[in-house]
Amino acid sequence: MLLASTCALVTVLVAPAAEPGVASGMSPGTGDATTGEPQEFRAARADIRGFDEAAVLAALALRLPRLPIERHGGAAPTEAPYLYLQLTRAADDRGTIRVITSDGRAYERSFAVEIGQEVRVVASTAANLIFAVEQGAVIPDQEDVAIPPPAAAPELVPPEPAPPEPPPPEPSPPLDMAEETGPKAQVQKDMSDRPRWELGVGLHAAAVLGLGPPAYGGALGGGGGGLGLEVRSPRGLAAALETRAIGQAEAGVGLGRLRVAIAAGYALRRGRFELPILVGLAIEPWWVTRAGERAPLAASGDDDTVARPPLLGGFLRLSPGWRARPSPRLGLRVGPRIELGGSFGIDDHDGPRVVGLADAVGVPRFRVGGLELSLGLELALQFGLGPR
Repeated sequence: MLLASTCALVTVLVAPAAEPGVASGMSPGTGDATTGEPQEFRAARADIRGFDEAAVLAALALRLPRLPIERHGGAAPTEAPYLYLQLTRAADDRGTIRVITSDGRAYERSFAVEIGQEVRVVASTAANLIFAVEQGAVIPDQEDVAIPPPAAAPELVPPEPAPPEPPPPEPSPPLDMAEETGPKAQVQKDMSDRPRWELGVGLHAAAVLGLGPPAYGGALGGGGGGLGLEVRSPRGLAAALETRAIGQAEAGVGLGRLRVAIAAGYALRRGRFELPILVGLAIEPWWVTRAGERAPLAASGDDDTVARPPLLGGFLRLSPGWRARPSPRLGLRVGPRIELGGSFGIDDHDGPRVVGLADAVGVPRFRVGGLELSLGLELALQFGLGPR
């Protein structure tokens, strides 16, 4: 959303005129300066074509509360300086904006229309251009341009007299009540771009690589996948709960690991790009198998079995991805998943340590814990929970 507003502002300030032309009709006023000095407009008349007129007028009133904006028609404003604003939808994805001041300066721009965000884009673009004109930050495309007169209303044919009707059963409500409820029915707020709380369900597959000392067994720490739940606030704060199962096997001996983790951070979103950045804590039970069945674990040079304390650790996860939005309440993100973390087991005698596993003849097979890098692919489905 922020990217669309930024692009609209850049388009207003630097884009060239679309199709300049001199209109005819009402003559420009004579009481305004024609220089680039700042000035404040007293009134505006809007001519809106191809957009929801009531919704656009309401959105402009929110962005320019000090500037009275009315539909183009009737007598010109009595206070100067004032302006004429024309908003036209030239195509499904393109729009044009034209501003003519009461002293005859004309400014024309074209802008991209984001489908589903039309009201917000056109209102923000118009407000930005009006502000730039007031501040003298843009050069007029034309001068001595007349404000066009309002379109003539079609001549109405008087209807045929209707047959007499029976007396009304109830008196109509007072006029003042009707005037109070009328404008409320016409004002429409653009709710399509309001941020929402989101709940995401994600699946991922990953391979884990062991980094740094101690070197024990191969570099591959296992492969597998996981499932997670993620909550994102309207401001981008995020929290996640997830599980991951990985394993590896060599020479008939296998190692299995199941991690449960919680994480929190921020989910950056710019247009169709999304980057969740999360920091988390994890607990990870593990076990050894032989010939597909769980096998006891013995200390080196001892026949007694030893305990397998779960791994404790933390991690930093980045999940940059492309995000599609099939509907305002549904999103889909797909992209790589990169995680850097470390873990260790707590021994009753030696304290925190990285565990090395060897087979019955002493050949190193697996390392459990230590510094690890996880690389994989993630697919997340996001559901909007409601307006902010």
